[in-house]
Amino acid sequence: MIDLDPRLRAPILVEALPYIQRFAGHTVVIKYGGNVLGDEAGSLASLATDLVLLAHVGIHPVLVHGGGPQIDDLARRLKVSSERRGGLRVTDDAMLEVVRLGLLGAVNPTIVRAVNQVSGAPRGVGLSGVDGGLARARVVDPSLGRVGEVVEVRADLVEALVAHGMIPIVASLAADDEGRELNVNADQFAAALAPALSATKLVFLSNVPGLLADPDDPASVVSELTLGELEDWLSSGSVRGGMVPKLAAARAALEAGVDEVHFVDGRERHALLVELLSDAGVGTMIRRSAS
Repeated sequence: MIDLDPRLRAPILVEALPYIQRFAGHTVVIKYGGNVLGDEAGSLASLATDLVLLAHVGIHPVLVHGGGPQIDDLARRLKVSSERRGGLRVTDDAMLEVVRLGLLGAVNPTIVRAVNQVSGAPRGVGLSGVDGGLARARVVDPSLGRVGEVVEVRADLVEALVAHGMIPIVASLAADDEGRELNVNADQFAAALAPALSATKLVFLSNVPGLLADPDDPASVVSELTLGELEDWLSSGSVRGGMVPKLAAARAALEAGVDEVHFVDGRERHALLVELLSDAGVGTMIRRSAS
């Protein structure tokens, strides 16, 4: 619980009101990284509270997750070799079993349980892109094995859950045209799901405070960009490491119709609420067009 001077609570609620009114009835897709889940136990409880609160005020959260660190740990324990190329995990049949076990046996139920512990009325529903044909994918590169990218989404399946007051929590697996399961990068999965749901916002929760003007200075967070400025960032070559696929996913979502993409430090308590329902925010917001 947040320990807050009672005299400060009313102004915070008043500040949140226009944002609640603006986004009520809208869908927000949140991508939750496995590196945040493993960073601090309290961050998941905070996120679960944020999701339930958003749902209670009429905003429709849909969460997509990966589980890189958890899969890495499980692969080591099972003695299955793990390799990455260009930020993607090489996935043979043995590794796919590890991915499935990590996502569906550990990460997904952990998040669902956290959401359902927030209140007496369970709202979290766990599923993957394979369930009900939610996401159809194709192989990215045969040399990577069973690694896919989402090419089609059944939005009606998620919309039906949302319409019944549920919070969908989606693991980033999908199936190809033959029904074979594929391991999908969670950033790309979220970027495909958000426009299919006509989401207003796509939020990336990770273990960095936002986009950094200086990658070596955590204090150099850029608070706001346009899609055009994002293109400049990507073409400049200044973006490094794991931010490259995240920014590529952000660009794809914006180009497909999502209004705003946010990068937020998921380790900060209630960072999702502060970013969405306050004037200042806490991370980086990228707009599809200049305001």
